[in-house]
Amino acid sequence: MKNLSHSRSIYSELSELRDKNKSLEESLNSIRSDCEQLWFKNLFASAASAIAILDTKGRILFTNPAFTEITAYTPDECSRLPLHEIIIPAHDVEGREYLRNLFLGPTSKSSLSLTIIDKNEHLHFVDMSVATICTACETPENCICIMHDVTAEKEAELRREELIEELMEVKELQEDNAAQLATLLHELDEKNNALEQEIAERKNAEQKLKESEERFKYMSITDQLTGLFNRRHMLEVAEKEISESRSSGSPLSVLLMDVDDFKMFNDTYGHAAGDEILESIGAIIRKNIRSTDKAFRYGGEEFMVILPQTRGQEAMRIAEDIREALENYEYRPQNGTPVYKTISIGVAEFSNDETLEKMIKRADDNMYRCKIKGKNRVHFSCE
Repeated sequence: MKNLSHSRSIYSELSELRDKNKSLEESLNSIRSDCEQLWFKNLFASAASAIAILDTKGRILFTNPAFTEITAYTPDECSRLPLHEIIIPAHDVEGREYLRNLFLGPTSKSSLSLTIIDKNEHLHFVDMSVATICTACETPENCICIMHDVTAEKEAELRREELIEELMEVKELQEDNAAQLATLLHELDEKNNALEQEIAERKNAEQKLKESEERFKYMSITDQLTGLFNRRHMLEVAEKEISESRSSGSPLSVLLMDVDDFKMFNDTYGHAAGDEILESIGAIIRKNIRSTDKAFRYGGEEFMVILPQTRGQEAMRIAEDIREALENYEYRPQNGTPVYKTISIGVAEFSNDETLEKMIKRADDNMYRCKIKGKNRVHFSCE
């Protein structure tokens, strides 16, 4: 009996212990459930994406803080309101209807990108994920909607697209400008070539005109037969040299020449032969004077040489060279008999107190003395 009573006592204690363990396990399960709910609640609240829990009619049951950040609606403001009417403007009937069907439809999971309007009518670009929450009987009870705000990325993408379009427009404009510039440069090159050709032609015409003017000027001051300067140019040169001699005190001399017995030669051999003799005398004079000296046909068979920077004695030596060269020049008329011609030369040195006419008169007097003394000679007198 004693053992039976003891066994019953042990059984009673074990039963109590079992009840306590069961109660403790239920308490642990309750704590575990509460912890899990708290963990999910914290996760729900701290999620970076906006989360909304909808009922079977698409009305909002719960939202997290990120949802308020995107839509500007507080949980109290949007509670029990259809989500599609909050985020889609009233005028977008098709958009609202599409989201309503998505939230209430049988689709278990869907993703899309769309544009929503917040409470302050600001535009947002979002990526949305929608999933239905079903019971064991697979009947949808709730719908979870997760939205990620990609406005910044979308705006950056749109801005990139705008920049690309702008760059393409700029590129097209540059290409057009380049083509226009190439056309303009080609036209400019053609105009430049035409202008250069015109300038070259004008320069050529100007050069020819200048040469023609110089030739005309040379012809106007040159004796065509002898190639020496004519008497009109002699007067211009002589006045200039006299003015220079007066101002600087430099010496100046002249030679006045006359071909001996030239009339008799013309009467004997003809005027053509006389012209040949005069032409030859012009060549002899040019050959025997210096580059600074100027030779002229004074008239008929008379010649004059102006010698700047030259004293009378030096002028006599130049005159003597001319006289000897002509004396040794052999002319053969048509009959072949050699003929020699001579010349008489008067020399005069310029004096500051006299005029050009007076100096020429003195040279002419000295030439006349050569004729008196037998011709073919040079005479110089300071008087």
